[in-house]
Amino acid sequence: MDIAIHNSWILTLANEKLGIIKDGTLGIEGKKIIYVGPSEGFNHRSADIVIDGSNHLIMPGLVNCHIHTSMQLLRGGAQDLPEIEWMNKGIGPLAKHVTDDDILLGSQLGVLEAVRTGTTTFSEYARNVENLVKEVYLPFNTRVVATETINEVSQTNKASLKPTELYEFDQSKGEIALKKNEKLFRVFQNEDLVTCLYGPQALDMVSLQTLQQIKEKAIDQNSRMHIHVAQGRRERLQIEERFGKGESTVKILNRENLLGDFLIAVHCHDTDDSEKEVMVYKRSKMIGCPSSITMIDGIIPPIYSFSKLGGDVGIGTDQAPGPGNHNLFREMRTISMLTKSMMRDPTAFPAWEMLRLATIQGAKVLGLDNDIGTLEVGKKADIVTINLLDSFLTPVISNPFHNFIPNIVYSATGKEIDDVIIDGKLVLRNGKFTEIDEETIIKKANLRAKEIYENAAEDWKEAGSKMVRDVKAGLL
Repeated sequence: MDIAIHNSWILTLANEKLGIIKDGTLGIEGKKIIYVGPSEGFNHRSADIVIDGSNHLIMPGLVNCHIHTSMQLLRGGAQDLPEIEWMNKGIGPLAKHVTDDDILLGSQLGVLEAVRTGTTTFSEYARNVENLVKEVYLPFNTRVVATETINEVSQTNKASLKPTELYEFDQSKGEIALKKNEKLFRVFQNEDLVTCLYGPQALDMVSLQTLQQIKEKAIDQNSRMHIHVAQGRRERLQIEERFGKGESTVKILNRENLLGDFLIAVHCHDTDDSEKEVMVYKRSKMIGCPSSITMIDGIIPPIYSFSKLGGDVGIGTDQAPGPGNHNLFREMRTISMLTKSMMRDPTAFPAWEMLRLATIQGAKVLGLDNDIGTLEVGKKADIVTINLLDSFLTPVISNPFHNFIPNIVYSATGKEIDDVIIDGKLVLRNGKFTEIDEETIIKKANLRAKEIYENAAEDWKEAGSKMVRDVKAGLL
């Protein structure tokens, strides 16, 4: 045995239950779990590394199903804006001044933040994602689902376009991105920590012809197509202008036979009940990003309704200029609280469902549920330990019920994470990274972000978003 954690509470989440074990031990050999069960009768002393899990909870690492870490240095740069302005007038003028080196630095910052708060699997969606995997994810020993953004929108200055003015498509741009996406499967085919998906950005940004190509390639690769679907008013206006009044993204995808178990649809908040029903019937998966979509669109993503229809749903954080950070503990709490308010039902989306949503359900959406998402013998050792004696989780009660189940969802901040193990390797030990210089990355990120904002100032002012007016009013 390489690692043993003993005398701990364990939350296995196996067999569609919580799987609570008191005074349990978890054993790891190589990259896999070899024991999970009672401490009594198990010789943990044979392990090379023995961790005393007293007053701790062991649970599966969290699965972030949709994340863009590349714009992390723009955190706080596009908040409290009208949805129609967010992309073209908010984030766009700033993003023009972000370099390739900035993207790497921002990604390092984003991954550090997420690992520190318990995330072990990232579904990274980015341009030139191969570089992020090689320069950030693999050096940080994190599990990543690499998805190359495929976008055919030409380089026209979108900030100057009215919402109903169609983006021009450049199909050659899409072909280049698709080739990059295909290359991922070859480059990382023998890399245990990396799997790959196809990433057409959205129906208003990619032609139907290209989407059909991607669908065929995804099926051939036994992979999936990860696409933003029905993301608010801006997309709706583009779809109606391109395809006709009354049309919608889901209607067109269904008509073109682009719904199925090969499709992972992100956001989906501009869908009606019948559209969600057909998506579930066709076995399409869904990912919701609660904090991001509430912040950017002022809408609660339909995670609850999709799951109640029987659909497979995971959660993600999207990008830092949207929700502010990449903390899945916050996402669990956010979608549970918003759903209770929306449904006027305090029993909606209880804590135990949130824990499954952020672990095994996310793994299922990404096609990784045979390897991760629960603590079972033979699965990959992606594990976090939580300090139950942290002030935010105190008191700890186990009779007549386990109060740490709701407390993890509604009270935890992520700072309670003590240890993070990914693929059998200790990445975080006692709250400190084992091989990563966190302090230097944070210092570099702050210095470079100041330069980006200074360089982008005139473009940002010229775009004339609501934030510009807020600054003039002395509010920012």
